[in-house]
Amino acid sequence: MIVRAIFLTAGIALWQTFYRFVEQADTRFVMNIGRYVLEHGIPRVDPFTVHEGLQLVAQQWLSGVFFWETYKNFGLEGLLAVDYVFGAAAVIIFWRLCLMVSDGNKSAAFMMALAGGLFVAPMIVPRPHILSAVVFVAEVFLLEKFTRTGSAKFLLPLPVMSALLVNLHAAMWAMSLVLCLPFLFVKNVRHAKILLAAMAGIFLCGLMNPYGFDAMTYVVRSYGVDLINAIIPEMRTPSAHGLGGKIFYATAALTIFAAAKSHAPWRYVLLGGGLMYLAVMHWRNVMLFFLAGTLPIAWAARNFSAEKFFGNRFRPLMMATFFMLLAVNTLMITLTLQDVDKVPAPLMILFAAALMSVLWILFAVKAESRVLHPTILPRKNFLLLMTALVVCGIFIATSDDKRLPPPKTVTDAIGFILRTERPEDVRLYVEQGYGGLAGEFGIRYYIDSRSEVFLKANNARADILAEYTDFMDGRINYRDFFARYKFTHIILTSEEPFLLDELTADKSFRVIYESERAEGSAVVRCKVFVPKEFHP
Repeated sequence: MIVRAIFLTAGIALWQTFYRFVEQADTRFVMNIGRYVLEHGIPRVDPFTVHEGLQLVAQQWLSGVFFWETYKNFGLEGLLAVDYVFGAAAVIIFWRLCLMVSDGNKSAAFMMALAGGLFVAPMIVPRPHILSAVVFVAEVFLLEKFTRTGSAKFLLPLPVMSALLVNLHAAMWAMSLVLCLPFLFVKNVRHAKILLAAMAGIFLCGLMNPYGFDAMTYVVRSYGVDLINAIIPEMRTPSAHGLGGKIFYATAALTIFAAAKSHAPWRYVLLGGGLMYLAVMHWRNVMLFFLAGTLPIAWAARNFSAEKFFGNRFRPLMMATFFMLLAVNTLMITLTLQDVDKVPAPLMILFAAALMSVLWILFAVKAESRVLHPTILPRKNFLLLMTALVVCGIFIATSDDKRLPPPKTVTDAIGFILRTERPEDVRLYVEQGYGGLAGEFGIRYYIDSRSEVFLKANNARADILAEYTDFMDGRINYRDFFARYKFTHIILTSEEPFLLDELTADKSFRVIYESERAEGSAVVRCKVFVPKEFHP
């Protein structure tokens, strides 16, 4: 069990080595909320922007506290650790769920969980959805356990999880009720009554949050909005043109085929079909589909036997897989060790211990002339040591500081402004994705990535998101826009090329700072403008 658990964790880590870890805009505004809650209490009016009196439901406030405390105490490395811990937790719970659904078929459950870990790894980023994903997979596990045993004790944690979820990620709270619905379709009146009572507990405990019913219904006011669906990538339908979309649609087709061919129970069909529908609507739901909606595949594979499927090639194939992983890790480690001073000491010690153990095994094998001789080392321990080596190499590679690049271009521009200005005196315009970054410095800005906050349905003041979209599309004159909000400073980058060129040529604005920096494969220009009426 330990070996498989480590391999599942390694699967997530291995896949993530191909993705750059970035400080996402959503992570920044969530951390800002957490810091504000710790310093001032729960906000009722938005404290971060230049807009006055925007009503606010800080639906991720507890996630913000968690991420901020992690970042404050452990830095970006702490956020990276949170990624791995919660990502691995979600996949390991999914593994146990598949083991139960497949009637204890270890091969089927392991392959399901390993594939699931690989598919969801790119979505495991420091945002509240990784916390809610763990809650949802655990909820499905408990519901399945209750359905199989009939014991109501497995439903007791659900109300507590509801109270936790509504404070971590209120926009997803309604899913805690939706996930219960497929499990009502069991031909047992007692079962349905107990589950309905648990759902009532989930609803009542959902009220245990600072905003009450407003937080529970946040999703109703925030999603299904055409403007948000159009401008936020994760709210769009998955596209089959990209690799992620191809994997999703292939998995969806396999799930449908497995459900039909194996005559899967209705709860698996309804759960898989419902989550598949939600994933087709919005890309953000794909992760939950992989971790809970693919149960018909696990059910169909309950009679699968790896030994029978691969025949005499099974053991050689397993050994070949081991050595392939070792070869990949050798390459990773070789590339990383040139910056050995950046590798955390505990990882280096663990890696050295695993390497010495493997060398000892090789010498012993040569002396005995038999591979995996029982007098040399028990087989499970050998696998554990090999796995430790694999995991160490992966984590050394992924812990490289080069994978944690801060947004230096805008950070430096803000730093320049604060050389001569106090944060409370600055009214800043900056592109939506950098609003949360400005908030970290205590600067009031126009908009950030909390798109739903800037809908009139949520803030009870104005449709600021629609105004911002009109401004970006050129339907609002930039002079009128900047004058209306009395911005003291304007940060523009080459991500807004038309506006950057217009203000550069406009005599009403003065450039006080400019930079040009290579970020990845692109060269990013940045300028800080000030209106001459404020800075003659």
